[in-house]
Amino acid sequence: MTGGLDVSIRPLLPVIVLMVTAVVVLFVDVFGSRDRESHYGYLGVVGVALAAWFTLGLWDKSSLTFAQTFITDKLSVLTTMIYLLIAALTLLFSPGYLHHEGRNLGEYYALVLFAVVGLIFMTSAQHLILFFIGLEVLSIALYALAGFVRQRDLCNEAALKYLFLGGFSSAILLMGLAVIYSVTNSLYLHQVARYVVAHGASATFILGMSLVMVGFFFKISAAPFHAWAPDVYGGAPAPVAGFMATAAKVAVFAVILRFLDSAVFSLRSHWIAMVVVVSVLSMVIGNFAALRQENIKRMLAYSSIAHAGYALVGVAAASRQGGAAVVFYMLAYSLMNLGAFGVVALVGRQNESYVNISDYAGLAAKRPVLAAAMAICLFSLAGIPGTAGFMGKFYVFAAGVKAGQIPLVVIAVLNSAVAAYYYLRVVYMMYMEEPKEEYQISFHPAAVFALLVIVVGIFQLGIIPGSLLSVSYSSFALFTF
Repeated sequence: MTGGLDVSIRPLLPVIVLMVTAVVVLFVDVFGSRDRESHYGYLGVVGVALAAWFTLGLWDKSSLTFAQTFITDKLSVLTTMIYLLIAALTLLFSPGYLHHEGRNLGEYYALVLFAVVGLIFMTSAQHLILFFIGLEVLSIALYALAGFVRQRDLCNEAALKYLFLGGFSSAILLMGLAVIYSVTNSLYLHQVARYVVAHGASATFILGMSLVMVGFFFKISAAPFHAWAPDVYGGAPAPVAGFMATAAKVAVFAVILRFLDSAVFSLRSHWIAMVVVVSVLSMVIGNFAALRQENIKRMLAYSSIAHAGYALVGVAAASRQGGAAVVFYMLAYSLMNLGAFGVVALVGRQNESYVNISDYAGLAAKRPVLAAAMAICLFSLAGIPGTAGFMGKFYVFAAGVKAGQIPLVVIAVLNSAVAAYYYLRVVYMMYMEEPKEEYQISFHPAAVFALLVIVVGIFQLGIIPGSLLSVSYSSFALFTF
């Protein structure tokens, strides 16, 4: 690994490509003709594909650049590839949805690309201020995206709630960073770790670490810091809700793993207990709240809280196996959640007037392909064998058992059984109930292609998971875990 004042531009090529693409989309929006607005998404996907190509070239080229603040390692490369996949799928789901809403504007696609830039900075940060800058770049983009359909009151409400509660959680996180800096006189992860090993952890340092962890829990919508998620996901445009529920969660989990390993691993007796408590609360509150929901977007929002709890089982394992399982689980979760929100975007119609679970009655009889895609995503979310969700839970729970977290794993398994009810309820409505009225759904080719990619990915990870799991393991080869 290289360090010092190295300012090699190569690690930043994916970021540069994304930023240039975003600016090009904005210029095309301003100076291009209105009849080509459907091309914005495709232009964004081309930029994402080019960024992915540059990212793959960094796989075996670890570096520590820009005054040792920006790390390029296998974990950052793997998570960047996941962000780019999520962004590409979101961009493919969006044109048809935004066209029906009358808001197919270039700035939407530019904001998605800028959000990915923030995600990359977050997980490549070796200095906690760089992480915070990346977090704010992401947050500002998401605030705008959440309220993008301005004529809808729920969108405006979602944007405001996300702005206020997101700002509150960022303030808590920043306060924690300030406390850590006051004790260690550094925000470099390796220097913080060196201080803790040499001097031990004072009560002040543990307070700072706890505040940082609370900020992280806010960002992944883990209970009891989850109150914002149902209203924000429920009010935001469906493709945006899917992006928020997946990309941001993947990034913060990667940051949690890096922070806990690189900075405070020696204090694992303190943070493991915190992670276990939050994991249990997230699973129980998320699943039992989801049981009562009639709005499918709110159901998926509470479901995402529960899935954060499942992933935290892998974090609580405090091992390389647990870290690899969390990354695998996050990719599986991203595919199935994006697919579910993608179907919601297609079924919802203009102004998302069809978002209640009862609106899906008889969908299989009228739109069998759409119903099948939704059923596959829900089966995967429920953890049915043969799907990505099953393998993700299996690896996370196995890591928990190996680490001795058997009571936590038992609670997770019981919660998975509870969750199956509300997922299968939607499948029952689609296949066993009669349709209330004719479905008027226009299939956008890009959205159909995105659903196909997701379904193939769910089965590929569920049946042949070994290749991705081995890649996940290799990304933690240099970790202390």
